[in-house]
Amino acid sequence: MKLTGLLSSSFAITVLLAVASCSNDAPTVTPGTAGTSGTAGQSGAAGTAGASGTVGSAGTTGSAGTTGSAGTTGSAGTTGSAGTTGSAGTTGTGGSVGTGDAGTTGTAGTSGTAGTIGSAGTTGRGGGGGGVAGRGGTVGTGGSGTAGTTGTGGAAGDTGIVGAWDGALNLYPCADRRSGYDCSNVSCSNGTKTYTTMWKIGGETNKVYAVTFNVRGVVEAYAYVGGTRAAGTASISQNQNLFCSGGAQEPSGMGNDYNTYQLTVTPAVTGEANSYYLNSVISSENPHTSNVTQHLTFPINYMATIKVMGGGTVTFTSYDSNCALVQNCGPTQGNTCVAPRTVSLANTTPAPPTSFMQPYQAPVGSYGQWVYFDVLSVVAQ
Repeated sequence: MKLTGLLSSSFAITVLLAVASCSNDAPTVTPGTAGTSGTAGQSGAAGTAGASGTVGSAGTTGSAGTTGSAGTTGSAGTTGSAGTTGSAGTTGTGGSVGTGDAGTTGTAGTSGTAGTIGSAGTTGRGGGGGGVAGRGGTVGTGGSGTAGTTGTGGAAGDTGIVGAWDGALNLYPCADRRSGYDCSNVSCSNGTKTYTTMWKIGGETNKVYAVTFNVRGVVEAYAYVGGTRAAGTASISQNQNLFCSGGAQEPSGMGNDYNTYQLTVTPAVTGEANSYYLNSVISSENPHTSNVTQHLTFPINYMATIKVMGGGTVTFTSYDSNCALVQNCGPTQGNTCVAPRTVSLANTTPAPPTSFMQPYQAPVGSYGQWVYFDVLSVVAQ
C-alpha cells in the first residue's frame, strides 16, 4: 500500500520535471510530505535450551588373569676336580765343616722352574628354563714345577746391637824375645795375667738374642773340665773347631798353666751354658802332658752361636796362670820359630785394621797370639 503511493508521487515528479525541461520558466515545486516510518517488527522469543543427556555408567573392570607357575630350577652341575700341585724341590745340604780351616759355605740352591699354568676348565652350559642346570666345567690341572734347592742362609737381624764385639781384634803380644817356643806375657801381676774385654749388648732389655759369629786366630790349646765340645771327642788333628759350651778350668797343677779363652754372658740366659771356651781339646790331648798340643799354637776359623740378653754384657777373658805365652812358631816344637802360622781374614765384615800384619809380631821377632770376631747374625728369640 505505501509503495504504490510512493510510486505515484515519483511519477508525478518525473512528469513535472519532464514538462519543466521544455519550458524556459522555472517551475514552481511544492515539497511533498515525507511518509511516516514504518514500525519495526518485534523480535521473536529465543527458543528453550534442550535438556542435557544423562551420563552413561562406567564399564566394570575385568578380573586379572592368573599368573602362570614358574618352571622348576635345574640342579647345579658338579664341580670338576682340582689339578694336582707340583712337588717341592729338595733342600740343599749346607757346606761341611772343614778340618783345620773352617768348612766351606754351602752353595746356594738354584731356583726351581716355575710350573706351567693349568688350562682353565670349560664352562658348563646353563639349564633351559625350568630345566636342570648344566654341569660345571672341569677345573684345569695345576702346572707342576720343582722348587729350587735351598742355599746356605746369609746374615740376618741387626748385628749392630752387639756393638764393638763385631770386628773386635784381640792381641796377645810377647813381653820379650826368646829363642824358644815360649815368651813372657806382658804386665803380669803376681805371676798371672788376665785380659778382659767387655761388650755391651743393645736391643730390647731382657729379650733373648741368638748371636752367630765367626772366630779366627792363632791360640794355644786347653783341656777344660766338662762342657760340650762342638767337635765332640775328635782330636785337634782331625777337627780344629775348638768351641766348647760350659765346663770349667783345670785345677791347679793339672794343666791350668796354659792360657784360657773364655766368653761369659751376663745376665745368664735360662737353659744356656752362659760360659763358652774358644780353644778346647779333649782331655787326652791336655797340653800339660800331650805331645800333640804341648808348647804349640793352632789356627782357628769356625762359627758358633750363643744366646745373650738384650741390655746385657758379653765378657771375653784370657787367663794366664804362669805369665807365659806359647809363641806362634808353627806346627813343630823347637827353639826357633821357623814357620809361624797365618789365618786368612778375607771376607770379614768389618775388616780388621790395615795395620794388623801376619804373622803377628810384638815385638819384632816374637810371635804372639790373636783372636778376631766377625758377628754374622743376631736373631731375636
